[in-house]
Amino acid sequence: MHDAVLQLARQAHALTEAAALSAPDAVQRKQFILADLSLHLVQAALRQPQPDSDELRRYLFSILTLSDGFVADLDLKVMADALLPASPAASQPATT
Repeated sequence: MHDAVLQLARQAHALTEAAALSAPDAVQRKQFILADLSLHLVQAALRQPQPDSDELRRYLFSILTLSDGFVADLDLKVMADALLPASPAASQPATT
């Protein structure tokens, strides 16, 4: 059953990418990108016997970050940041 779902996800993935590229406005483009990321999450969940937790975390982070603009009553970016907190090195100012 995994293979059948993965095959459908690959087909839907190709459609969502094409639709995102030809979307007439930014809102529709974001909708298709959100759908595309969701399909990546499906693929990550089913591709291996044991899903890679880092890969799942990255897709969830991206989905929550992008969804933040669509869900006004929740701060999904805060939830996303809890999944992938900024590394200490990334938050340090560069010194010369």
